[in-house]
Amino acid sequence: MPLRLTPRYLLQRATWFAALVAVAGAGLATAQPAPPPPTPMAPETPSRGAPAEEAPPVSVATPAPIAVPPISEKEVAAAPPPASTEAKPPGVPERRARYDVAVLEALDKVTAESLRFEAAVGRPIRYKSLIFTVKACERSAPDEPIDDSIAYLTVDSQPRPAPGKPPLSPRQTFKGWMYASSPGLHPLEHPVYDAWLITCRAAAPPIASTR
Repeated sequence: MPLRLTPRYLLQRATWFAALVAVAGAGLATAQPAPPPPTPMAPETPSRGAPAEEAPPVSVATPAPIAVPPISEKEVAAAPPPASTEAKPPGVPERRARYDVAVLEALDKVTAESLRFEAAVGRPIRYKSLIFTVKACERSAPDEPIDDSIAYLTVDSQPRPAPGKPPLSPRQTFKGWMYASSPGLHPLEHPVYDAWLITCRAAAPPIASTR
């Protein structure tokens, strides 16, 4: 008698096959072996020749305190100040000798006429239309490198008044120091006249003064 494949029979066969597959999969999952545990690392062995470290002692004896003698007042006194390393100031320079007469020389650039004359300190003296007034005249001190004469003076320009007319007001053309060794260092600037210092001399004994 032939087997009839009814729908009910096919459904039972499918259900049985599905159950068989599920049981087989569960058994396969449980049959897999567990991963091996990690291998512990072996402790490092000291290299040959290097000494092994010793374990510290369990307890260390505390040293006894050292007796210190008392300190006297002399030992705690303030220390003397260190010696100064600054250079000592140089010696006091020698004073210049100051004189009361200046010897000057003037030149007329138009006529080429020159004249050497003396001017006492503090007393104005006229050369043509120039008036010289020396304020100070001194010579260099022995400790200075150059032997020189120096004069401080003023030069005013004041033409002589015409007869019957009042004199004109003076106009200052120079004020400062003149040096006998360097006449061009601080010269008189005038279109007609020129003048320079020759030396300083004393009409009386020289007067010592500061520079």
